[in-house]
Amino acid sequence: MLYRILCTVVVASVALSVATASACSVPVFRYALEQWQADNLQIVVFHRGELSAEQQALVARIEPKDLDAKFVANVWVKTVDLDQAQDKDVLALWETQTEAKESESLPWMVVLPPPKSMARGPVLAASFTEANVDNLLDSPARTELAKRLIKGDSVVWILLEGGRKDKDAAAAEILTTELMRLETVIEPPEIDPEDIADGSLSIDPEAIKIKFSVIRVSRDDPKEKSFVEMLLATEPDLRDAEFDGEPMALPVFGRARSLYALIAKGINAETVEDASRFLTGACQCTIKAQNPGVDLLTSTEWDKHIDAVFKPDTSIPTLVGLGSFEKKDKTATPASSPTEGETGKSPDHVAAAEGSGTDQHSSATVAAPAPSSTAVRKSGGISKTVFILFGALALVVLGVSLTMGGRS
Repeated sequence: MLYRILCTVVVASVALSVATASACSVPVFRYALEQWQADNLQIVVFHRGELSAEQQALVARIEPKDLDAKFVANVWVKTVDLDQAQDKDVLALWETQTEAKESESLPWMVVLPPPKSMARGPVLAASFTEANVDNLLDSPARTELAKRLIKGDSVVWILLEGGRKDKDAAAAEILTTELMRLETVIEPPEIDPEDIADGSLSIDPEAIKIKFSVIRVSRDDPKEKSFVEMLLATEPDLRDAEFDGEPMALPVFGRARSLYALIAKGINAETVEDASRFLTGACQCTIKAQNPGVDLLTSTEWDKHIDAVFKPDTSIPTLVGLGSFEKKDKTATPASSPTEGETGKSPDHVAAAEGSGTDQHSSATVAAPAPSSTAVRKSGGISKTVFILFGALALVVLGVSLTMGGRS
């Protein structure tokens, strides 16, 4: 219920601002790929006493301390010495790690979702070993996912198999068949020249093609263990017992950002088309935090492969002449919060128990994917929205003045 109320409040705020917002004509998937830096997850490493040289090297590998080193994985590390820790929140997190406490498996890592995520609890927890860190930072499926997104796939659908061959095969058939059809009927939006001039798009609009693909991931694949846990942590209830053994389809776009999950009978032609059309349609809201979705952890140098200069997702213009000092902030990247859209449907992670007669499950209440809000132009000047806000403020002040004057 609280989740539903929060989403409703967010959507109401977005709806209020969309009336004065200018939309961007660049497709959502392409705008996200070029403009939205991936949100950071956090690893908390619990230990007692000094970490060994090997363990310190492992921490440095995840998040290099060398100022000249490149951050690749969208994750940062916090080490906590339990013999000295006093932070109540950190200690409370440790108290929830029953397995680690009982087995005294230290060092122990707990992976937390991006800030503002609706996930219940940590993404995963495991011994802080090289093998587990390897599994966390990358996997064959994520490598292939990033490769396809960089190559130009509009959306890569991850089909997380439930474990029953008949259900998994049926879901795969529906998904692939519908995506093949959609490739032939969906056309990219016409790009406004202004969006090219202000840096919203770095490539020739003619180079934008609509292409979908599917990657199947088994829950039992040891190489994908961490990836599976990340997918299940993208929404609050994907780990609930009612979804055990059910296939899930998650559309992933941009820099490995999962929109939401379709589950079981929720994987149907209508819901697949809704998600696909939203992600290939014009970007109605360029502010990442006001768009639905959760970023997944990858070890991909996105900027290296994308012909776009990173521009912070903010309406505050960057100071001229200080660009060369700009550095990727591993801790301050704003995370996204799921928001509803305008279509009135609810294809979030839609599922239904067999025989229930319904096709959609909407307990996560990430409704139809068409969030709308203030579009931020990156021309280096003050955005149109800022002028509108100042104008609105001026009207309020004027109104108050007239009211006071009338009373006197």
